[in-house]
Amino acid sequence: MLGLLVTFSFSLMFLIASSSFLLKFIEKFSGRIKISPLVVGATVVAIGTSLPETFVAFSSIAQKAVDISFGDVVGANIANICLTIGLGILLFPVRFGTQKTQRNNYIMILVTAYFIALMFIPPPLRKGLAVLSIAFYAVFLIVETVWGEIGRKKEDRKALAKLATKNGSVVGYFAGMAVSLVGLLASSHFLVKSVIQFSVLFNISEEIIGLSVVAVGTALPELATSIASAFDKDWKLLYGNIQGSNIYNLAVVGSILLIANNLSYRMPVFPLAVLGVSTVTIVYLSHRYEGTHIPRLWGLLFIGFYAFYIWKIYQF
Repeated sequence: MLGLLVTFSFSLMFLIASSSFLLKFIEKFSGRIKISPLVVGATVVAIGTSLPETFVAFSSIAQKAVDISFGDVVGANIANICLTIGLGILLFPVRFGTQKTQRNNYIMILVTAYFIALMFIPPPLRKGLAVLSIAFYAVFLIVETVWGEIGRKKEDRKALAKLATKNGSVVGYFAGMAVSLVGLLASSHFLVKSVIQFSVLFNISEEIIGLSVVAVGTALPELATSIASAFDKDWKLLYGNIQGSNIYNLAVVGSILLIANNLSYRMPVFPLAVLGVSTVTIVYLSHRYEGTHIPRLWGLLFIGFYAFYIWKIYQF
């Protein structure tokens, strides 16, 4: 029991550390050219902070433990909104943008609704529709870059002036990214393996552990990045990171799982309902209070909602 707990704890910490180092190397590399903060948040930072979910997915596929990763993807998106954004609203005067932020909101709503719908359609149709989701994400990256170029000349000029061009060895950056990727592979393998053993030992479904413990662990990079952005008063990066991470998790990681795994898998309705409600709520609030600050009471409500969600899934 103690050895299993140690394996789980160290695997989770190593997963977070590896993703953190990888994200730093990616940011240094991207810093050679000036990119819009929202584009950085929705693409480079979002993908970087979502790598734990990605590698947990690959490990779960290899170990035939799909429940863990589906739970992780949905649970991490819920944690990103209710915990990360909730804490951000509660602790900081978070300001939501009026243009690209709102456009990305529509994309996040669309991707979330599409993923939830995939869970209820006939299994034979899922693979083809999941491939379409990945193709849509590729288009999203292109569109996001175009929006970023437009923003470079308009509303992002002040933020871009603060970005310092990074200097350093390109070879060194790539070497650091390679080492970090190896760390992600190894830690995700042992994390999934220990979760499987935990589920057997305590008779708790792999899905519930994925929805809670693993999800919170893999969402920590988003939390750390968003809190750091809040201290720098970089609200576009804070919210853009969450938007991009949630879109990536569902459009790419969730689709990979649907393509590579048992097509008959279906997640319980409650976690999907929480995902839908939390996504619609944050989109509504960011639109209702666009250009200004969301009242801090909403941050407390998000955190309370997350506590209710954790309590409820362990009642099943």
